[in-house]
Amino acid sequence: MSNPTPSDEQTSEAGHGGRSHICSGSKITGDLEFPGLVEVLGRIDGQLAADAVVIGEQGEVEGSITARTIAIKGKVKGEITGESVTLHTGSQMSGEITYQQLVVEAGARVDGRIHRA
Repeated sequence: MSNPTPSDEQTSEAGHGGRSHICSGSKITGDLEFPGLVEVLGRIDGQLAADAVVIGEQGEVEGSITARTIAIKGKVKGEITGESVTLHTGSQMSGEITYQQLVVEAGARVDGRIHRA
């Protein structure tokens, strides 16, 4: 399986905040806020806020995600709020999505409410 690779757009969204990683096998509970880009390969239970978020194929979030750009390749249960949201093939989203631009690739699973901000 490949690691999530942020697009040029996501990297530029990260700005000078740098890059943070939640490694595979990690589990974090609580409210998290990161400057720049965060890649989630483990599990987060709680609220996640950053400039850009990538949930990797093995990544899971139960709670909420708020970011300018959000790319989901793994599983999310809860709320997503972003300017640009992409659900990649094989991703699973259950909950509510608030977006300005939304891309749902073939093979992505979505169960919940979707509305434009």
